Amino acid sequence: MIKNKVLLIISITFSLLFIEIFCTVFLFKKDNYDYKKRYLIFNEGKVFRNIENFFTYHPNKKIKTANYYYSEGKFTEVYNYEIHTNNMGLVQKNDISEGISSILFLGDSFTEGQGSESWIDYFEGNYKDYQIINGGLLGTGFQQFELLEKFLSRYDIKKVFVLFIGDDLRRNIFGFNPQQLECLEDHSTCLGTEGFYGFPIEKKNPQKFLTQLKNKKSLIEEEINFKLIRRKIKSMISNLYIIKIPLDFLRSNFYESKNEKMVKNFNSIKKLIKLYEKDIFFVHLKMKAEITNKKKSYESIYVEKNIKDLTSNYYECKFDNDLKNFYVLDSHPNSKGYKNLFTCVINILKNENI
Repeated sequence: MIKNKVLLIISITFSLLFIEIFCTVFLFKKDNYDYKKRYLIFNEGKVFRNIENFFTYHPNKKIKTANYYYSEGKFTEVYNYEIHTNNMGLVQKNDISEGISSILFLGDSFTEGQGSESWIDYFEGNYKDYQIINGGLLGTGFQQFELLEKFLSRYDIKKVFVLFIGDDLRRNIFGFNPQQLECLEDHSTCLGTEGFYGFPIEKKNPQKFLTQLKNKKSLIEEEINFKLIRRKIKSMISNLYIIKIPLDFLRSNFYESKNEKMVKNFNSIKKLIKLYEKDIFFVHLKMKAEITNKKKSYESIYVEKNIKDLTSNYYECKFDNDLKNFYVLDSHPNSKGYKNLFTCVINILKNENI
């Protein structure tokens, strides 16, 4: 009897191990990208400004920015470009004016165009008789989209396009704390944990600075080592395909989330729909990880289902399901990917006879 139980346990263990190896090697392509190894640098000075409980960039600026990724003992430059901000601190070259019928694009870093010069500038400020407003800001979610819409409400907004990824559903409202702003203005004050760093990248190579940041960050992380180990173990277990696949299926089909962040973000979605009714459109953007894994994330499935219950104005931009439209060492589209996104949005505008 005991032998049979042992054999059963061994059989189940080997079966699960086989399934995990099969999924890892043959079914899904592993993406080893880790956002914690990413270092975002902005030309030292005034970059972001807090406005009550949200933020924009500082107005009328050209801000050099670069992304470096630490891997295999070295820092690799992922991208390096210039951000142009307008009179409202939004990422686009053209200033915006009151009294002109406008199309507002709300969204996160994909809408902003992080990783390349803003794809919104392909519009050159206008689409037919409409003024174009780029309400895309990195790291934001639906709650912040709602706040930015209020901030821009004095403009004559006729149409709203909400471009979103599944991850936006779990995002809180955030602004920049004093330490982050100080680090962006003076790189000598950076502690290594700010996530956004200032540096005179137009004048100096940042490699030495990046090494210093990494070393400072490592020292701080060592102090909270136990929490990090526990988090890593939990992450490793939850990312096993034998756990992830059935869990995602159950969540997507039977689970109604009561997560506080998700509830608040859905409330913001509902408010925006109530405000604009038939003139608001939701565009679901496919994430790099979803192309790699050949399946939508739980958050993407959940948000899609709930938005479709609220409005029929729902579209998708899938980047042709092609990883070549994304950076290898970053989760954002590259310049080719953003051109693809622009084409997708143009097709939606045409489809809606706008």
